[in-house]
Amino acid sequence: MNCFCGSNAPFENCCQPFIIGAKKPSTAEELMRSRYSAYATGAVEYIIKTTHPSTRKFHDAEYIEKWAQSSVWQKLEIVAKSGGAATDKKGTVEFKAYFTEANGEPQVHHEHSTFQKELGKWFFVAGKIFS
Repeated sequence: MNCFCGSNAPFENCCQPFIIGAKKPSTAEELMRSRYSAYATGAVEYIIKTTHPSTRKFHDAEYIEKWAQSSVWQKLEIVAKSGGAATDKKGTVEFKAYFTEANGEPQVHHEHSTFQKELGKWFFVAGKIFS
């Protein structure tokens, strides 16, 4: 099965090693893609764990779990990115996450996310959602 993040690589060789803790994402985009895959697979603990400690308190695990499980995640589109390379400390990724809600309503979550690397580990810091 191809990875949920749209890489065309098998899930087992793409985002799953990040989600289960066998590997660390080396770029902000890899973290963003793995977080999308975590939503698609309901891996809420990974989503919380990869959120920066300074903003983690603003994210409700129960809400995330409910949203992740009640949605059918269809595809991820990377719109733009800045920084976030393996040698960077900060980066941004603008993306569109396509999904269908439990009521069958198609949705697009369009966000500009900021990421920060500390002690060799990338974290999601915050996101600006476009309406």
